[in-house]
Amino acid sequence: MSTSLRKPRWLAKGALALVGGMAFLASITTSARAHMGPPGNTFFTYYDVDADPPGDSFGAADNILRLVNPVGNANRAFGVVTDQCAMIYVFDNSQEMGECCGCPITPAQELSFSVEHNFLSNWIGVPTGDGVIAIRAAAVNDNNCFSFRSPGQTQPGCNGGCDPTDAYSTLTSNLLGSMSRVQDIPDSPPSVTETSLFDDANGDPANGVYLINECAQLIGNGTGGGICSCPTEGDSID
Repeated sequence: MSTSLRKPRWLAKGALALVGGMAFLASITTSARAHMGPPGNTFFTYYDVDADPPGDSFGAADNILRLVNPVGNANRAFGVVTDQCAMIYVFDNSQEMGECCGCPITPAQELSFSVEHNFLSNWIGVPTGDGVIAIRAAAVNDNNCFSFRSPGQTQPGCNGGCDPTDAYSTLTSNLLGSMSRVQDIPDSPPSVTETSLFDDANGDPANGVYLINECAQLIGNGTGGGICSCPTEGDSID
């Protein structure tokens, strides 16, 4: 298996795509609820589903994000089964968040996300095809997915009690995961590489607040855009 990858453009810029959000922090008034969330374990990864090089006769394929929850008891016969959340925030190569959502993962469960289907198909604007995904392991923070801004309604982007726009308690144990990508080489068959996610340990507190607030603004406009999706049991990803 090849481990040689084309250098992503966000690395060439000398910083994570999320760094641009720090300027945003200085210009907004963050909610008190957002400040409640302590820093927590955070993953980053990059994706690249760009079109094939000009004249290439081979087709490109999707990028697949796999997440595993190694925490807790997976059998009700031995006690309470407690889900944890993957709070997911997707950026393009211009450091703009285009989709976000929260997805529940039960103990010992594996979820496989299609970048094209789950993370780019409901983009605000036009996705560039490559960028960065931030994933934060968190406790369930809204069991009924009630909307904070619109009482009586369901919060967009919240699934199974995982609301990426509201404060959450991050966990001491992170998720496990990897990203499978297709390397496009002109006039050569695509080669698939699978790499572990970049583990940012406890993450940066300011960045954690930024992710929550940016996601809330992104999907709070009522258009239905900007909301990524979680895999369902019927989904099949090879």
